[in-house]
Amino acid sequence: MTDMSGNSAEQEKEVTVQTEETERAGKESGEDTAAQTEEVEDAREENAATQTEGAAGAAGESTASNSGSGIEIADRFKQNNSRPRRELVGVDNKQVETKRLVIFLALCFGVAWVVELFAVTPLYKSNDVEAVKEAVDMISQMMFTPAIAALVARLLTREGLVKSGFQLNFGECKFLFLFGWFGMTFLTFLGAVIYFLVYRNNFDPNMTEYVASYSAAMTDVYAENTSTPVEIVAAFKTDLLLKIFSAPLLDIINAFGVEWGFRAYLVPKLYRKLGAVPSMVLGGFISGLWYAPLVALGYYYGTGYGGFPVTGIIAMCIFGTVTGIISSYLCLRTGSIFPSVFAASSLNVMMSQAALFTFDGGNFFVGPAPTGIIAGIPLIMVAVIFVVDMARNPVKPSESRK
Repeated sequence: MTDMSGNSAEQEKEVTVQTEETERAGKESGEDTAAQTEEVEDAREENAATQTEGAAGAAGESTASNSGSGIEIADRFKQNNSRPRRELVGVDNKQVETKRLVIFLALCFGVAWVVELFAVTPLYKSNDVEAVKEAVDMISQMMFTPAIAALVARLLTREGLVKSGFQLNFGECKFLFLFGWFGMTFLTFLGAVIYFLVYRNNFDPNMTEYVASYSAAMTDVYAENTSTPVEIVAAFKTDLLLKIFSAPLLDIINAFGVEWGFRAYLVPKLYRKLGAVPSMVLGGFISGLWYAPLVALGYYYGTGYGGFPVTGIIAMCIFGTVTGIISSYLCLRTGSIFPSVFAASSLNVMMSQAALFTFDGGNFFVGPAPTGIIAGIPLIMVAVIFVVDMARNPVKPSESRK
């Protein structure tokens, strides 16, 4: 180890001489006082820095290199501990984003539409009970197509499951998780209330049509129905009460299939290309358009309406945009797919419940199902609020959630 104290004294002496020469030169040359003072201060700072280095060497520094200093080690430790634990769903590699989008959309739409047009449609229109049941089962299975398409796209482009939304960060986003669990149920119920306030004559508290169909079904199975209408209605209301808490899980598989594809894969990639609000709107529209063959089949809106099936497809795209905005907001804000999955499952389960309290079954374009323009008012209002909030406080594509 070298003797740093001697070197420090010599360096201090040299700096002192340089300082005196600088002051003398400044006075003789007539330089202005401000410049003179600045040079003096610089020289004094160099002197102080030299003394500090000498003291550090005398205390036991083995090298003069900054890379091995205690300060740098502390900085590195601080940086390592400040690295984000959770990150926004999606990936940051922009070079292959377009390729991934093409693969996903081609698989998602191609597989689903081909199966629905050439396999589901003939079965559904066959007027054979068993064939229709098989078609309905196939439709349920098609709900997993977006998730499969996202998985295949990830594997083909070596993206893996990095930042794919599988983080259960409830502690950081309690409100949005609770909204995902209860929010859609509440909004669906509120929409039904608005519908029945407008169409009061269509409210049937005795559930006449439901009781009749339930009794007929029980008679076919057991040859005799022993339940009274009051008991049937009471049993339904009890079941409905339980669904308020269990709906987020009752259709979670189908909901996951749709949400993990559209919300956890498609929307973040659109986000990096288009920005916050456009990605939420376009992602929702695309998810609504995905149902077009089933709407044309009459599976959702029926066939007895003007402009069939174009009107129904447009309505589904609008409904998909509204619900897609809500789900995208939940996914992007939390960095997790689970709130949007809970919300989608709840919506699927609760969507048709209010129609059982009508005399005519309601109207998908009006209500009391949330697909209607009247019953859908609460959903539309929340979607607008979420759009405004995201526009004012967007989640940056590279932002990490700690």
